[in-house]
Amino acid sequence: MNKFFVEPSQISEDKITILGEDINHIKNVLRLYEGNVICICNKQNGENFICEISSVSKEKIECKIKEKLEFDSESNVKIDIFQGIPKSDKMELIIQKGTELRSK
Repeated sequence: MNKFFVEPSQISEDKITILGEDINHIKNVLRLYEGNVICICNKQNGENFICEISSVSKEKIECKIKEKLEFDSESNVKIDIFQGIPKSDKMELIIQKGTELRSK
């Protein structure tokens, strides 16, 4: 299921409004339309909602909230990263980025 991220201000009691670049992606790339179901996540607190697209226009896409998901939005997939020995001083950057991945 496709997942989109919105600001808390775009979420009301029973509907969510999608704005910005996601409109083009939903309409023209994924070719979704009224009645299709998508997952929407609140950027601020990670709340997830199952929503049905109720209207599509050039400025916004409105979705009706069907269900609020009560599970953790973090993936339970474990990833192991293996790194070969790089040339020159690139190892510092690799360690830095690896640490950033771990802390998120």
